Amino acid sequence: MLLFIVIALSMIFTLSGMFIYTLVNDSFIQSEKKHIKIISESLSSKVSIWYFINKDNQHLNMDEFLKSMLIDYHLENITFKDQNGILISEVKSSEYTLDDPYNLTYEKAVYTPGEGNEKNKLGTLQIAYAHHTLKELSMKYYMVGTILIVLLTLYFYLEMRLLKELLTPLRKIASEIKGYIPGDKLVFESINRHRDDVISEIVNGFLHMQHNIDETMEKKEIEKENNRIKDALLMKQSRFIEMGTMINNIAHQWKQPLNIIELCITDLTVKSMMGSVDQEYQHKLFSNMHNQVEFMSKTIDIFKNFLNDDQSDKKMEVFTLKKAITDSMHLLGSRLENNKVSITFNLDEKACAYGSISEMEQVILIIINNAIDALSTKITLECTQSKKGNLLKIYDNGGGFSPDIIDKVFDAYFTTKHQSQGTGLGLFIAKMIVEIKLNGTIEAHNFKDGALFIIKLPFPPTYSPPLT
Repeated sequence: MLLFIVIALSMIFTLSGMFIYTLVNDSFIQSEKKHIKIISESLSSKVSIWYFINKDNQHLNMDEFLKSMLIDYHLENITFKDQNGILISEVKSSEYTLDDPYNLTYEKAVYTPGEGNEKNKLGTLQIAYAHHTLKELSMKYYMVGTILIVLLTLYFYLEMRLLKELLTPLRKIASEIKGYIPGDKLVFESINRHRDDVISEIVNGFLHMQHNIDETMEKKEIEKENNRIKDALLMKQSRFIEMGTMINNIAHQWKQPLNIIELCITDLTVKSMMGSVDQEYQHKLFSNMHNQVEFMSKTIDIFKNFLNDDQSDKKMEVFTLKKAITDSMHLLGSRLENNKVSITFNLDEKACAYGSISEMEQVILIIINNAIDALSTKITLECTQSKKGNLLKIYDNGGGFSPDIIDKVFDAYFTTKHQSQGTGLGLFIAKMIVEIKLNGTIEAHNFKDGALFIIKLPFPPTYSPPLT
């Protein structure tokens, strides 16, 4: 930038000088032309009179006459030719040079003395006048210009040397930070950081910036880890709350199968004591007890999968939303029955998602349990698939949300229940699972006489969406 300014100023000075020189030169020339014209007018009349008087011996004495005129008028050259163009006389000073660009020449016709139309042309007078002032001015201008060019050249040379000395450490700094990644260590071994100059200030500034970046990144990592631990604790807390509900459900789920098994065993014992047990009836009782045990075992397997907290042990897979809903209903069966809640299903078997099915089940359990707590008597689950993705809708008739809290239902620790009945973590955890673990979205709306939850899930990786 500085070099550009210097070059621009030099060009301005040079062009200004040339303009001034041209202006002065033109002014001088115009002035001198007027001056030489006046001289030629005066000299032509004198030559006319002298030539007319001395025409008989003009060749002998005219040179002396013109020499005196040369001295009187400070001219460089005087030439007189007759009307036929024949040279009569020519005188010149010792400093006269024919091709000197600073000489001004002027021609004037010489006529016989007298007035009227009877004048005869005697010849032509040509004079040359030296422009010494302009010549001296030009010499001074060229001398000043030469000195200025030398000084500018020297200045540019020194400026380039100075720039080179400044740019060399800057290039070293640039090469040092070129591949810098937050966390790397800047060294600047080739630069003295203890000098009192601009370069050391730049280096120390970079080192200070690096320290601030590393400190900020460290704080963000600590904050990120704390948030991760906090989220994990919230997940576990929510899981324990759901666990309590599930254990209560399982206790109710098992009552009927255990009663059936006990009745089968009692019946088999009585008939055995009476000696009236046939093989077909015995097989029927055993088959019934086996079905009840399988039902209880399936309930435990689903509950065990639901309790799995280790993300590395979770089976990440493509699963259908229908299976996630069916398994969730298996765990909620007794609670739905005890609270006289009817469930309606409209399930598309193609609707699917990618992730851990137990986490999807947890989301469904949270929403259904909330609907039951809101005294819903009718719940509808609907899942569909389109070109944009998979959709799960859960309706209830529990009265919905108050308009002033609908925007807060997914906030942590926000609850409309009594402190002993709810912690406000359920829907918060559901939102985290859907958005973070399943890469989807969840929304809550009021719909008719209840609440509507809409869960949107993307297609699994490498899955081809339907064309229609």
